[in-house]
Amino acid sequence: MAFQDYFSIVAFFIFLRETLEAAVIIAVLLQVMNRTMPRLKRQVWFGAAAGIGVSIIFGAIFAGIFYAAKTLLFQGTAKAIFQGVISYVAVILISYLAFAMLRFANVEEKYAKKLSVAAKNAAANSTNPDGARSKGYSAFVLAFTAVLREGIEAVIFLAGVGSQTGIASIPLAALAGLVVGLAVGLAIYYSGRAIKDLKIFFVISTIILFFIAAGQVSLGTQMLSLAGAFGPYAIWQDQLTWQYYPVADLTHCCGDELTAPNKFFPLAHAVVGYQAKPTPIILILYCTYWAVVTAVAFYKWRNGSLFYSNAEAKRKRTALNLDRAAAAAARRAKAAERKLARTEAAAEKARAAGAPDAATKADAAAAARGALEAARAEADAARAAHAEEVARLNAEDAALMAGESTSEGSGDDAAVAVAGGKDVEMAGVKDAEVTPAGDAVTGDQEAKKGGWFAAKLRAARRG
Repeated sequence: MAFQDYFSIVAFFIFLRETLEAAVIIAVLLQVMNRTMPRLKRQVWFGAAAGIGVSIIFGAIFAGIFYAAKTLLFQGTAKAIFQGVISYVAVILISYLAFAMLRFANVEEKYAKKLSVAAKNAAANSTNPDGARSKGYSAFVLAFTAVLREGIEAVIFLAGVGSQTGIASIPLAALAGLVVGLAVGLAIYYSGRAIKDLKIFFVISTIILFFIAAGQVSLGTQMLSLAGAFGPYAIWQDQLTWQYYPVADLTHCCGDELTAPNKFFPLAHAVVGYQAKPTPIILILYCTYWAVVTAVAFYKWRNGSLFYSNAEAKRKRTALNLDRAAAAAARRAKAAERKLARTEAAAEKARAAGAPDAATKADAAAAARGALEAARAEADAARAAHAEEVARLNAEDAALMAGESTSEGSGDDAAVAVAGGKDVEMAGVKDAEVTPAGDAVTGDQEAKKGGWFAAKLRAARRG
């Protein structure tokens, strides 16, 4: 039995990614609860456990139905078409997962902001006697839905690669992905390192996923070719049309069949779609996939959304555009200075020589002086706008990371402060585990020293 028959590399990466995201969400939720409602941390664990249980049940039922339908409903040409279509669906899903991997380095900060504001609002809005029970239910549901969503995503992604993967190859790969994901999540939580410190890991994982998706293009095209989707397919090679005729034949040294002496190439065939006898149609679609991925990645990099969500990229793009505007205004001011120097020199030379156009040159120098003053004023305004935007973003991030929403305004003193030195009131019960107010000022600097979790751990030790 070959390695790929009992361990799916694709399934491993899918479960690793989904487990990591669920672990980070739960870890951030526990941090927020520890600062605001420490008695409800148990509800978070109950919710996470329930989410895992329901995900396993859903996955088992879905896998049974999917593989039964694959085996019983499709035979012959219909089965080849089914496998080809599912492979192309897998291309879309895995490519989406790969791009999401790049943004995963910033998921910690995103959920920290969301959960801090949600926890503050939950604490502020609970004025009834049943508030503690209501908040406990909310904590349970939040953890449950977060874990369940990741589990359902994993099952759906696996369905995309199910046409080329036997069901026996899923359990071990899924278990390995779960173990590695939990180990990384626990290491991040207890070491105080931030998810963004593992950015190189996510970049490498993304590249691997893109190769796996490209392999699905190759395998899907092969299945559709056998079904005659790109024109009539002939069994005998001398009867093949140009799109099916092999470009090269490497079976003598690098065969992709399971019976090949070198087992690396059958594994490469199953994982990244290696073909010992590639056809023009396979090569064309394979190269087309890489061209599309490269174009999408370049577009995302240009607009700043390659490593950030669209909303976060828009925020950063605003500051970047203001910075570029300030730099352009500074260049215009420098150009105005050079022009003024030239016109003043020409005016002085004309005046000394008593030239008839001396007055005209003097007027030109005066106009250049006015243009310089206007350019300098524009540059100062652009720099001030950029500095103001950067300060606003930093203040917003610091307040959100401290558990305060800047959108609520300074007049909302009735709300319970998550990080302001005040005690948290929960249905008449006072829980005084709160981060000191000074952290709202220094949280941004501390976040740079080992990540967000490290800053929160240091704050907890000081408390």
